[in-house]
Amino acid sequence: MKIFERILDKRIRNIAKVTSNQCGLVRGCGTTDAIHAARILFEKHREKNVCLHAAFIDLEKAFDRVPHELIWYALRQHDVPEALINLVKLLYKDTKSKVVTAAGTTEDFSIKVGVHQGSALSPLLFILVMDTLTNDLQTPTPWTLLYADDVMIAATTKQELQNRLEQWNARLTQFGLRINLKKTEYLSTDKTENGTIRVDNVDLPRTNSFKYLGSSIADDGSINKDIAARINCAWHKWKTTTAVLCDPKIGDRLKSKSTDV
Repeated sequence: MKIFERILDKRIRNIAKVTSNQCGLVRGCGTTDAIHAARILFEKHREKNVCLHAAFIDLEKAFDRVPHELIWYALRQHDVPEALINLVKLLYKDTKSKVVTAAGTTEDFSIKVGVHQGSALSPLLFILVMDTLTNDLQTPTPWTLLYADDVMIAATTKQELQNRLEQWNARLTQFGLRINLKKTEYLSTDKTENGTIRVDNVDLPRTNSFKYLGSSIADDGSINKDIAARINCAWHKWKTTTAVLCDPKIGDRLKSKSTDV
């Protein structure tokens, strides 16, 4: 099955193209590119002393909420031949699951939403769905950055960002996906006001630093928190191996194995 999924993945990737805003799960792009683009955006606005407002969107169980009909629609929107779509449908035909509980195992029930967990094809299907739903909402890079279900949108004014957030929230909700507004964070370089953004009667948590794809993005453009985090990780790694590396009774050959990655 895995081999079949990888073959489908390769053939669909040769046909379907997503916007340059998507850095996740696509060839030639990764977390480093998204982090670099976000950092440059904040640094340039800091240099010019121009306010920047950004929201880091948290999607609630994104991979589990995609309706199957939306997957077929997204594939067609990306010009994938019907023959390949039918092969993908075979993987999702009569999908059933059951839950193991302390009281026993439940009866089988049908699954009509969500991409398959652990499937080699699922990441591609998800980014095609995201691309289809938000293509017209995406502003040029780096004002909109996507890494699978991690989304950052930015604007030069608070009102513009709020309008865009409301558009994203309405669009995703319309098609079964959901933004977790309580975990979607707001970051602003504007120090003159302490307010936040309100979407669907929910105030977004405001932060002065956000960990984006494993790297800290600060409202002042500094990378001090990121450097401190890397130093702490290095010290932690050293402390876990120091007993072996500093033991004179252990040979160099064995010590070298403890540092292999």
